[in-house]
Amino acid sequence: MSVGSPLVFRPSFAQRAMAVLLFAGSWMVGVRALAQILGHIPALRLGLEVAAMNNEPTWSFYVALVASVAALAAGGLLLVSTLLGVLLVEGSHVLVDDLGIAVEHMALPPFLARRLGAGRLAWKRVTRIERRGFFFVLEGGGTSAQVLEPKDPTLRFLMVDQLERLVLLVIERSPNLKHE
Repeated sequence: MSVGSPLVFRPSFAQRAMAVLLFAGSWMVGVRALAQILGHIPALRLGLEVAAMNNEPTWSFYVALVASVAALAAGGLLLVSTLLGVLLVEGSHVLVDDLGIAVEHMALPPFLARRLGAGRLAWKRVTRIERRGFFFVLEGGGTSAQVLEPKDPTLRFLMVDQLERLVLLVIERSPNLKHE
């Protein structure tokens, strides 16, 4: 059996540009919101001190302070997730050859790339293709003659150009694909 050169699917220029624009826009808005929240913290502290000196209730200031810290934490999590998203879009490749399909997340460290869906599956091992959340998912688990074979990875990728062609290739070449 001769193995030909693999087909490489990756996001198009427009898809990558859209991911970078969303990333840059969310960071600009996030940094501005962070500056505004941090700018209002001294005013909250001053209001808290004045209310404490006048023996007035201070719970509303504490609620505002806790809400500010919660907003900072949620915003930080959102900004990190946009960074992860742009790295997944920019550094992902789906390779298709005669032996199987491989997903590579080259912009991420290897342990994180494997956790987010990098790996390789032989065509006979592919059992399901579906969309879950933001990801397209290929699950392994087809029949095998070897008993001590390691567990098949679940491959995930965000987007590629010519997605329809990729899905048709997977459906065409996977004998154990289950249709629901």
